[in-house]
Amino acid sequence: MNKLLMIALSTLMLSACGVEDDNAANQGDIVEAASVCTTGSQLGDIPAAYVSALEKYTTTNSEYSVYVCTQDTNNDGSANYMVVESTNVPEHESFYFEDDNHHHQDFDFDTNLYKYDAVHDGSQRTGPAGQNMIEAQTVVMRMPIAPMEATNKENTPYGTIGLAINGVSFFNENAAPGDDITDELFTFDQCSGHPQGSGLYHYHVDPVCLIRDLGGDVTQVTHTEGGTIYNWLEDSGNNSELLIGFLVDGFPVYGPVGNSETDCSGAPVNSDSIDGYNGHSHCTAEFSEAMYHYHVKTAQIGGTGESVFWITNTQYYGEPGIMN
Repeated sequence: MNKLLMIALSTLMLSACGVEDDNAANQGDIVEAASVCTTGSQLGDIPAAYVSALEKYTTTNSEYSVYVCTQDTNNDGSANYMVVESTNVPEHESFYFEDDNHHHQDFDFDTNLYKYDAVHDGSQRTGPAGQNMIEAQTVVMRMPIAPMEATNKENTPYGTIGLAINGVSFFNENAAPGDDITDELFTFDQCSGHPQGSGLYHYHVDPVCLIRDLGGDVTQVTHTEGGTIYNWLEDSGNNSELLIGFLVDGFPVYGPVGNSETDCSGAPVNSDSIDGYNGHSHCTAEFSEAMYHYHVKTAQIGGTGESVFWITNTQYYGEPGIMN
């Protein structure tokens, strides 16, 4: 077990017991254990256009460290990657934390029958994702220092394709071979995520609790069935301007287009401009010049006929960096 994982787990255990970790205050040990950002977050070499956006990684998750730095992997004296390094642990509630963790919250998985009723066909099983539970990881996303559109588009792979602003992995809309992603919907927790076999927690869909915690607009839904009351959060459709993360190709991900979208000047943006990669270009609150960015899929917008808000379409728009 590497030091970053050991320290992350120790922090998790101390927090769960209500004990403050003095090392967490200065983060000296945690920084030393980082695999790339070994001196903590260093944004000095981040391209100026990206600083305000990437800085959000360093401030959003106040409990589990997320670092931003640059890396020169070809030793030519200039950074060729923007790096985000994370323990991949959310600080919002989840059924998938152990019972003694302060973020553990019980969840009635039958809720998903009604939350995802548009794709429920009667065959899906509601319940947790086997014995999988959240475990701290070492996840490093290396994005190109100068992101650009790919000439030959690559399919997004199984596994992490990007990181949410809280340091949690984005997955695409595919399940591992032998599974159907619409079956996996019914194993999602109250925050629309779940862990895979190694304990890596991730979002395939709109991360509704993160959107809530970022100050976005979410709706509390209540449904009564057979005398049982089910409650869940849904995206209101008003979060198109909310930055929620990046993919490994270096392009940002914003919330679902939903009811409307405006650019950095408040001018309306036509949703017809969304392309087959579920993105388009215009200025945003974080980018004063036009920047290509993805949006979480929204119903018929972006080339999908499904009602589920998947993170992205099947291919990267840009040249992907390295995810490990």
